[in-house]
Amino acid sequence: MLGLKRGIVKLIPYQKQWHNEFIKEKTFLLKLLKIKIDIVHIGSTAVPELLAKPIIDIIIGLTPNIQTEQIYKILSENRYEDRGEEGISERRLFVKGSEHERTHHLHIIDKDSDRWHNYLLFRDYLRQHKSACKEYNLLKQKLAKKYPTNREEYTNGKADFINKILNYVENRQGQ
Repeated sequence: MLGLKRGIVKLIPYQKQWHNEFIKEKTFLLKLLKIKIDIVHIGSTAVPELLAKPIIDIIIGLTPNIQTEQIYKILSENRYEDRGEEGISERRLFVKGSEHERTHHLHIIDKDSDRWHNYLLFRDYLRQHKSACKEYNLLKQKLAKKYPTNREEYTNGKADFINKILNYVENRQGQ
């Protein structure tokens, strides 16, 4: 299953097809943009142990030599809706799919930013630590039950857990 109505929170078990969907979309984006660029699968659909909303999260890492406005234009002309920053500075969000069936969230950010680093750090930590996945799944289930039609509150409810993991990993790396 892939796709979810905008604003709805519905979690399902990991689907192997999500990785294939990411590869398919990455291939499409590389052909579409015609530049060498980093495109990475993030979010819960990128972690086999996690429950997830069936929407593929992807980040594109910008470097100084990339003409961002041209990328935004190309994406907007090819089935991606430009949602602007959506409350997160230094990120441009594009979504794919209708209001009734969002399938992809494309986050465009500076590859040298803390945000890029944190997306990958959190994903990789969860891939390597099953106990953290279990704890995160419990939190996500609780929040999905509490906020089934409020994705913003659902997302906000995960922030402390995410920050706790990021702080833990960064402190260990700094030792």
